[in-house]
Formats: sequence, C-alpha cells, structure tokens
Amino acid sequence: MWLTRARKLIVGAHHEAVAEVLGFMEREVVATRRGVVAGNGAVMQADVIGVAATAYDHWDSRPGDPQLHTHVVISNKVKSTEDGRWRSLDGTAMDEANVPISEHYNAVLADRITRLFGIEWEQRERGAERNAAWELAPVPERLIREFSSRASQIDREKDRLVDDYIERTRASPVRCADHPAAG
Repeated sequence: MWLTRARKLIVGAHHEAVAEVLGFMEREVVATRRGVVAGNGAVMQADVIGVAATAYDHWDSRPGDPQLHTHVVISNKVKSTEDGRWRSLDGTAMDEANVPISEHYNAVLADRITRLFGIEWEQRERGAERNAAWELAPVPERLIREFSSRASQIDREKDRLVDDYIERTRASPVRCADHPAAG
C-alpha cells in the first residue's frame, strides 16, 4: 500500500517538475524571429504566446530498465505577442537551452522529492568520460549500476567503434581538446 502511495507521489512530482520547466521555457526560452535585412535572414527575436506541445510518458529505458521520463514534442509554429502572427520557432534558442533545461528539470525534481520524502542527495562520479551525477544518497551504487544497462550498452558500442577505427586505420582516434572525452 505504501509503495503505491510513494509511486503516486513520485509520478506527481515528476509531472509537476515537467510542467514547471515547460512554463519556464515558455517565459524565458521560446521565441520567434522577425524582420529581414537584404534577404539574408531574421534580425530580431520576438516573444511568443506560449507553445503548443504534447507530452508522452515512458516508464522504462530502451533496454527496459525502470526509468520514468517524459518526451515533450514542441510545435515549430508559435504565435508572436507583437503582431499575433504565427511564425517559426527560433530553434537556436531551444538548442542552446537543451542542457540547461535538462539540469533545471533535475534540480526541480530533486527539490520536490526531498520535500516529499526528506531524502538527501549526493553527487557521484561517473568515470573519466562522464559528468558527475546527483543520486539519492540512500540508494547504493550497485543498485544504480544494476538498473543502468543503457550506460553499459553505450560503453560497449563506443569500445567497438574505437576498436573498429583502430583496426581500419592502424591509429588511435584523435582526441580534440574541446571534446568531452578528451583527457
């Protein structure tokens, strides 16, 4: 019985976090462009009246690990506040905000989970080629690894691709200083 209640609270916290982040995106990120100079593109960003979007909940990851997440599909058309015309979404702003929006969602959800259950979080290292991640402090690392088979799949595929590259070229892949995996 308490598991069912806890699940409902977690799902509710997740949906509230998604809604809060979408609201933030509508206010601070989503924009359109208007104005043309000599036919070479838009010259200014313009505010919009909300966004049209739909959301799809998924309960597991690609390999089937339990992982509640929501895919949000946002329409490419938005209504300008200035003239009420429907225009194209400015994809540049959305692209630049992708990682910060994801991090914002994580922080909002963590805050909600902490308030609901009083559980502490801790930052854990994920290896040389990955950023540290915030995890629930009481959840042991071995349990996280058990239900993180996607990361293992990615590592195996990366190793396969590197081995294939070395076999074909007889050289190691070049590491660019700007690449996250650069050492």
